[in-house]
Amino acid sequence: MRNPDTNRPEPWYRQFWPWFLILLPALSVVGSIVTIVIASNSPHAMVVDDYARIGLATHRKMERDGRAAELGMAAEIRFDRDPAEIRVSLIGDAPRPDHLVLLLSHPTLSGSDRRLLLPGYGEIYSGRLAQPLTGRWYVQLSPPGDEWRLAGELDDGTEKLKLIPAAGGR
Repeated sequence: MRNPDTNRPEPWYRQFWPWFLILLPALSVVGSIVTIVIASNSPHAMVVDDYARIGLATHRKMERDGRAAELGMAAEIRFDRDPAEIRVSLIGDAPRPDHLVLLLSHPTLSGSDRRLLLPGYGEIYSGRLAQPLTGRWYVQLSPPGDEWRLAGELDDGTEKLKLIPAAGGR
């Protein structure tokens, strides 16, 4: 651009394009610095490095699922909302324990997880919850000694859930 009063060009710092071209790399540098600050100040909660322990736990779950399949175990769980009561009917060849352990795990809120001991009355095991279940839950049923395991998922509003051994069992 030329100055209309004189025939000389304007200095570079008064023109648009040099500032525009400087701005693009400057924004990249600022964005990189912000990303580094966020990454260094955030906890690394999702990174797991103990793969051997996780592998052993997975293998143990598969063994328990396989044992449930060998015994022909299955269960039907009924969830009553008012009052918040759970009733379990157990099917299979395993000896009936005095009580069962029911783990209710929330997919995202580990603070909401619940562990219930359900005493047995004949073929029926039952227990009460402090408040009704809402939302989605992972359900795991096992005897106190963890010889076998039945697992499934409970969706919101479901009143009856059938648990069978996982297909991944031996």
